[in-house]
Amino acid sequence: FPKMAATTVSSGVLGSSSVTFNKLNANTAHTDRNQSFSVAQRGTISDLGVQAAGTLTLDMNTANHFKVVVNGNITIANPSNITAGQGGSIVLTANGSYTTSFGSQWRFVDGSAPTLSTVSGKQDRLDYYVASSNTIHTIATIDLLGTA
Repeated sequence: FPKMAATTVSSGVLGSSSVTFNKLNANTAHTDRNQSFSVAQRGTISDLGVQAAGTLTLDMNTANHFKVVVNGNITIANPSNITAGQGGSIVLTANGSYTTSFGSQWRFVDGSAPTLSTVSGKQDRLDYYVASSNTIHTIATIDLLGTA
């Protein structure tokens, strides 16, 4: 083999192959190794707006934290794109006396879904942890603000 000169490459495609490589950067989060962070890591809160009667299906690729105003009887369906180990929260603000039901993957203490607030302006929070592709452990904090 001929001797090749050392070259620094930060990213690109090697020859005509489909192998893509990227220069490691200490200031970038990587998904292929364990990392320690020296500052807080944050995500955005996905604002789902006002949800009228019907089905709400969360896309877990969008965010870990969601907020929604409930303006009708809704079902929080089994979400799309769930990954074991993901966790987050959903803040629901009541906009009247409506009921909320849940898809089969949402699992609650004692096996029963909670009754969420039905007084306009009250907020509830669902904290969740995805245990597997079909099981989401969920804890509800009812009337988060204490008064409304």
